[in-house]
Amino acid sequence: MTRRRYSARERTALWDQCCSEQEFPICNICGLFVFPGQAWDVSHDPQNAPAALGGDAVGIAHRRCNRRHGAVVVTPLVAKIKRIRAKHIGAHECERGRRAMPCGRASPWRKKLSGEVVMRMAPSECRPSAFPKGGIR
Repeated sequence: MTRRRYSARERTALWDQCCSEQEFPICNICGLFVFPGQAWDVSHDPQNAPAALGGDAVGIAHRRCNRRHGAVVVTPLVAKIKRIRAKHIGAHECERGRRAMPCGRASPWRKKLSGEVVMRMAPSECRPSAFPKGGIR
């Protein structure tokens, strides 16, 4: 997702909107005044969803506050949500990465305790359970 660039006209309108009652706007992250000449960013309201998740509530924040909040809160949150979604839709393979571990869970081969490598049996070839079908009573 690309970051939206705000024009000078949009930034000026946002500054005026944020200082409707006061002389200077208030940082929506730390709550202090943002004075003219200080570096500031268009920031998404911390109480609402970030832009990466479809949020559209914006305000003014000190550049340092906004960058810190983005690095500490927003980026890990978005990454976690993407991981959860990938796992939910089955796009994430949990048991192996790029290469399967030799004789690992996803491999057709397995190692015995003696070190011998044999083919893994399919579940249908496994011996019947030691317990009766009805279970233990």
